[in-house]
Amino acid sequence: MSIDRDAPASAGAKPIPERIREAREARGLSGENLAEIIGVSRQAVAQFETGQASPGGETMSKIIAETGQPISFFTSMPVRAGEPRSPFFRSLKRMEQQHRRRIVRRMQWAGDIGMLLERFIDLPAVNFPEFEFDADSGDEDDIERAAEKLRDHWGLGRGPIRGLGAVMEANGILLVREPVRCQDMDAVSCWIGGRAIVLLSKEITSGPRDLFNLAHELGHLVLHPDVEVNSTNLDMIEKQANRFASAFLLPRETFSQEVLGSSLAFFKSLKARWGVAIAAMAYRSRDLAILSENQFSYLFRQMNAQRIRKVEPLDDAFPVNQPGVLAEGLRMLVEHGVHTRAQIEASLGLNLRDVEAIAGLSEGYLDQRVVPIRFRQPISDEG
Repeated sequence: MSIDRDAPASAGAKPIPERIREAREARGLSGENLAEIIGVSRQAVAQFETGQASPGGETMSKIIAETGQPISFFTSMPVRAGEPRSPFFRSLKRMEQQHRRRIVRRMQWAGDIGMLLERFIDLPAVNFPEFEFDADSGDEDDIERAAEKLRDHWGLGRGPIRGLGAVMEANGILLVREPVRCQDMDAVSCWIGGRAIVLLSKEITSGPRDLFNLAHELGHLVLHPDVEVNSTNLDMIEKQANRFASAFLLPRETFSQEVLGSSLAFFKSLKARWGVAIAAMAYRSRDLAILSENQFSYLFRQMNAQRIRKVEPLDDAFPVNQPGVLAEGLRMLVEHGVHTRAQIEASLGLNLRDVEAIAGLSEGYLDQRVVPIRFRQPISDEG
């Protein structure tokens, strides 16, 4: 009698097909990539992910090893507020589909962590003012008013903004900072249920660039909550988000009063005050008719001559925004004994390394294998 070492598991132990696909996409693998790695056909992977067939034990063990997720990931589905709605990627053409899918899955997992926390903790509520904007017919004045209204709603006045990430988290937006391993993506945002999520690239180290990225994604969340992004409207909504970011960070009524010169040296001094890139302030000044086209062009010629277009002066003078809510929430659960590390893993069904990375926890914080040790008796200062 022969034994089929890769026979399908029993009916009660079959993996959830959607979770196989989710685990694959979260690792940035195409169906063809995974098929080659685990030694099956592309058609077999498609059948596993649609439920037409179930992987046998040996094949499933390879899927688990390659995706890095525990068995519980594939046999359970966490409670979710919904799927990520209209993620705003800035380049649909240059960014490979598998990279977009990987990042969307990471954002979905951030939403899962948020849902777990909300079972025990009152996270900051989403706090956006009500206003309507039609992406097809809205003009620049509408965008300016939207930016001003949000500033007023959040009590930010009309001066420079410091710590925008903390401001956004305080108003219900979940932030994630992770390596994205993709040159064409600085940040991406989406809505999941009623919660807004922004994922920032860990590869970005310039504080001013990071600030503009945050404001740009905030523009999408404010202006385009129901817009379905496609190759036809992408350029339009990106320009609108850029205009919102400029208006939000550099309010026309105050910033315009401070642009008293057009030299590169003067714009460096403005950057020190506003924390916004020289290039972004130049574009804003041109849009507000503070700089003429000739002055605008001359400013950029100076930047090119000094080779500071990509890396500007003072880029390292401002820190990038560091997320805090997800990490602090998980620490509260663990340190107050509300939810153990084992319960967190069971509730989410995720590899704890992924949870740590998405939440911004230090590596190993959720590792259950750490053995606590302590002194046998208190050590006195006198030895």
